Amino acid sequence: MSIDFAAVDFETANVLRGSPCAIGLVIVNDGKVVNAYSRLMRPPGADGPEDFDAFNIGLHGIDWELVKDEPEFLEVWRTLESDIAGLPLIAHNAAFDIGVLRDALDLSAADWPTLDYSCTLVASRRILNLPSYSLPFVAAELNVDMGQHHDAKSDALAAAEIMLQLCSRSSKNSIDELLTSINVRWGRISEGNWHGSTVRPSSSRRELPEPRTDASSDHFLYGKHVVLTGALPSGVVRSKAQDRVAYFGGIPQENVTKETSLLVVGDLDPHRLAPGASMSSKMKKAFKLQLDGQKIEVMSGMDFLPLLE
Repeated sequence: MSIDFAAVDFETANVLRGSPCAIGLVIVNDGKVVNAYSRLMRPPGADGPEDFDAFNIGLHGIDWELVKDEPEFLEVWRTLESDIAGLPLIAHNAAFDIGVLRDALDLSAADWPTLDYSCTLVASRRILNLPSYSLPFVAAELNVDMGQHHDAKSDALAAAEIMLQLCSRSSKNSIDELLTSINVRWGRISEGNWHGSTVRPSSSRRELPEPRTDASSDHFLYGKHVVLTGALPSGVVRSKAQDRVAYFGGIPQENVTKETSLLVVGDLDPHRLAPGASMSSKMKKAFKLQLDGQKIEVMSGMDFLPLLE
């Protein structure tokens, strides 16, 4: 069984995804677990017990006293990158764990890595027939030892063994073969961009429109790379707004990248731009790029709609 990957599990200090306090990492080489460990860490910016929610502590038993003398997230992550290098990541509910990674890197003012990843929860839904696809249910179905649930190392080990068992049960010799057989794509994260490990879209999925070649270069949107996020005012459908952007010579994008010149936040509340206010990951990315010298504007939906007339 030629299967190589790194399984990961994050535990968080509070309801915010960007608050990792522990990570479990398992390295699988040629279908065998060759290394497994966990690390405690201080969440980005955490400086006291108030950064830990009682609910989260009740799940994993990690509080401020346990991590206050540990390195902060970014320092720990940097020490793990050499073990992960070149390997795809596997997680159970990868949307959560990759979300933790993205948000924690954003809060640490660090670039996202380039990684492929897949989700054992998504794969299990395509292969197994269970009342629930949470980690304990899937592990029980596949006779995988759960260890201590919500211990980062135990959960990462369980995810690793689940992926190996899914490949074995499906008679597949690689994760690529498994995902292809169940019509699931690899997820991918790279600087400023990501997409999830999900069921492949049908061929009828809408493609982003191309900019009109004969559009007037005098229009504000001409030549701009435009990202839309949030609900637009007046019930304007995002796809129609993207069509209008292309009509005026703009280039619609799904995610903020180093090419983006305009981020439109449809439901932008001016208070969300105040110091210390919470922001979406796309807004955080846009402001980080601004600080790095990129010319990118953040605009509300109310200011954007008149540009489409």
